[in-house]
Amino acid sequence: MQKGFMHELEANVLSDNDDSKVFLVPSKKEHLAVKIDKNVLDRLKDDEKLERMLKNLLKMNSKRTTKETVNINKRNYRIFL
Repeated sequence: MQKGFMHELEANVLSDNDDSKVFLVPSKKEHLAVKIDKNVLDRLKDDEKLERMLKNLLKMNSKRTTKETVNINKRNYRIFL
């Protein structure tokens, strides 16, 4: 993906509270929102794990699904990697 993918993701913050952030994933095909706990977000920002995870989510997302919110927390983030 492009180098600007992470910058686009940071610009598309839908909501931000004490425990989590909700991002709108930049995609032309579907409307995918990702809610990530902040303690998991700190782990994923160090390298390109977050970008790889979001690319995999976009690949796995159904063509019929037009709008979806995926919750990623401490217990399930390894599934998405």
